[in-house]
Amino acid sequence: MRFTTVTTTKGQLTIPKEVREKLSLKAGIKVDIYPTQDGFIGRLHKPSKIFTFLGDLKHLDKKEPLAEIKRKAQEISSQNIVNDLK
Repeated sequence: MRFTTVTTTKGQLTIPKEVREKLSLKAGIKVDIYPTQDGFIGRLHKPSKIFTFLGDLKHLDKKEPLAEIKRKAQEISSQNIVNDLK
C-alpha cells in the first residue's frame, strides 16, 4: 500500500488519516526520522526503558543508605516487569 503526502510551506508533512489510524498516532507522539540514500525512514519514538526506569528513581534520592536504595530500585523494577506482562 502506498500513500503520498505534500510538504507544507513550513516543511511539515501530513500523515494520511489511514496511516495515523493504523499506527494509533495521536497528537504529540514523537517520530524518529532517519535519512537514507533513497530518502528517509520514520519510526515511532520509544524512549529507552532504562531512561524510563531512571526517571522512576528520582524520588529515591533522600540520602538513604545504598542498600535501601537498591531494595527500592529492585521493587520498582519488579513492578515494571509485572506491569509489562499485563
